[in-house]
Amino acid sequence: MKVGIIGFGVMGEALAAGLKASHPDIELLVYEKIEASRLGARERYGARICPTPADVASSSDLLVVAVKPQSTDEIIASFKPVTKGARIISIVAGKPIAYFQAGLATTQVIRFMPNIAARVGKALVGVSAPSEATDEFRGQAVQIARAIGEAVELPEELLAGVTGLSGSGIAYVFAFLHAMALGGTQAGIAYPTSLKIALETALGAVALLKESGDHPIALLSKVISPAGTTVQGVRALEEAGFTASVMDAVVRAADRAREIEG
Repeated sequence: MKVGIIGFGVMGEALAAGLKASHPDIELLVYEKIEASRLGARERYGARICPTPADVASSSDLLVVAVKPQSTDEIIASFKPVTKGARIISIVAGKPIAYFQAGLATTQVIRFMPNIAARVGKALVGVSAPSEATDEFRGQAVQIARAIGEAVELPEELLAGVTGLSGSGIAYVFAFLHAMALGGTQAGIAYPTSLKIALETALGAVALLKESGDHPIALLSKVISPAGTTVQGVRALEEAGFTASVMDAVVRAADRAREIEG
């Protein structure tokens, strides 16, 4: 299969890396304005570099659009003549499925909402398909999403929630780990060591939660002992509004995602 990628930034390259690792026989075609990125696509992933977006679109079985939102109008206008009925996957933030269906004369548009962990093949990818999308295309899209992480199929109206929970949410995890490391530093442990401890603690917590299938509160209750150390820490978090603050962060990011889409 020939997969075209228009835009070879962080997400475009992450997708190329994941596809070549999981499906070595896939042929990649790439359009990218930046020369260094074009060279990287050719040298690292064996991609065929095309001179225009239309060349990529006309030569691909499936097309991935991974450009910046502000460039999208100009880019899609340049290859609209060759996309009637084409299969399109969009990784463009803030642009709904209907925008691509109207702009590219095709009903076969599926939208991805990944996060930056795609760089290491560990992204959570929200996948939304319209009712017009064929079952075959849906299956292909999920396979492609799994090349960069874990796919979760959702209606498009819930993608803003995925942005708040995962797309932006990964930043909250970074902030939490940094805060944990700062706490360890204040307790006398050097920051690099504190950060390592915080990171391994988080990895252990996630692994235990996934493998046990327990509710987070059930596991939390197993760590908290009467008049112990953990209950004091949890109380400090709640006195600072920890739960409400995290909930508000997710909702505010989701609301902003909806505003951007208009």
